[in-house]
Amino acid sequence: MDAIKENFQKIVSEAQRDGAKVEMLISGGESLKLGFQQKKLEKFESTQSQMAGLRVILGANQGYAYTENLSLEALLRTYNDALNNAKTVQSEDAVEVPLVKPQVIPSLNLFNPEEIPMDKKMEVARSLEECCLNADARIQSVPYCGFNESISFRRVLNSEGLDQEFKQNYYTGYAYPLAKEGESSKMDGEGFFARSFKDIDAKEVAEEGVRKSISRLGAQKLKTGNYAVVIDREQFTTILTMISGYLSAKEVHENKSLLKGKLGQKIASEKFQLIDDALNVRGTSVRPFDSEGAPSQTTVLFENGVLKNYLTNLEYAKKMNLPHTAHAARSPASAMDIGPTNMIVAKGDKTLPELLSKYDKVVHLMEFSGALHSGFKESTGDFSMPAEGFLYENGKCMGPVDQFVMSGNVLDLLRDIDELGNEYNKEGNSLIAPDVLVKSLSFAGA
Repeated sequence: MDAIKENFQKIVSEAQRDGAKVEMLISGGESLKLGFQQKKLEKFESTQSQMAGLRVILGANQGYAYTENLSLEALLRTYNDALNNAKTVQSEDAVEVPLVKPQVIPSLNLFNPEEIPMDKKMEVARSLEECCLNADARIQSVPYCGFNESISFRRVLNSEGLDQEFKQNYYTGYAYPLAKEGESSKMDGEGFFARSFKDIDAKEVAEEGVRKSISRLGAQKLKTGNYAVVIDREQFTTILTMISGYLSAKEVHENKSLLKGKLGQKIASEKFQLIDDALNVRGTSVRPFDSEGAPSQTTVLFENGVLKNYLTNLEYAKKMNLPHTAHAARSPASAMDIGPTNMIVAKGDKTLPELLSKYDKVVHLMEFSGALHSGFKESTGDFSMPAEGFLYENGKCMGPVDQFVMSGNVLDLLRDIDELGNEYNKEGNSLIAPDVLVKSLSFAGA
């Protein structure tokens, strides 16, 4: 028996004497971050971390505490803190939460650590900047670029005998070059996500970042008006972020969701299909079990525009008499919540040129340049966000446009989806979407 298991068994014995149930979530990992600026190594960070969070269930009450020290003494102190919190913190509508019993979980083998020499990793980090600088004379600098290597793990144990662990490793990197021509300056970029070092192509990533930045030089102001808009596959993830909170049963229960009471109703365009799939290895939120140890599954959220399910954990499935979807989400230092994993919009059958030529004038939205928290009002669904992109007339690109604000309501936007593209955004995101054509949105520009 490993030390963690042995220590936890002693905590379980304490909990049994106290008439309580206990669950422990441990997470941590290792990371390496490398970055070059002006052809010199600017960042070299190597870190390791681990943390344990205990949840004590005493009747209908729950208490939490956490520690970065996994010794028996520290875990026992943390258990007692969580127990005292359970005795102190009470909720009017609390229900006794069951713990997950041991059961078979989906098999996901994503832990394949490689022995890659440091100089090879440094070369990737160096190339991300160097290739950008060498690609075009209009590239002035690369303000944001870097290479990351990560190993992460999560383990859940509880007093029902559950003990499950998931590890994974991966590489990420990015290059965002700044292009300048005359008075016009623009920055865009590209990134990568790879589970094998051999799949990294730093030169390709850098050149695509350069292409994107240069393509936006010389942007003109967009005239104010209503336009059909193709929200780029890399940017529709912002729309998914807007609606993700509405799908939480906890948010519904607390009257914070605009989708409350709308199960079974047609909310979006019939062409809009959305699932949450924690087992899709293309997404970065892949996992075989949730933060309570419940086996992951695929959950249909929208089918032909109809809202089919909310996301639940054990508490809210019981409290609201809903199907349990295994979406418990927390860190060791936080209380139990509900969160999505890989949210995936079903592709359509249209190419990007077909989407851009469907209406006389179409804006291809390439970037939301403002922060979501400042441009989106969750209580109403209204958004008003600075954006940039390209204007198309009769399918022909008229050039880049900027200095405009796109406004609307996120639920209206879902209803006005006209067509969807046949390609997904690049890997490296938990939100997976194609290009999306929306019939009409308001643009405030020149």
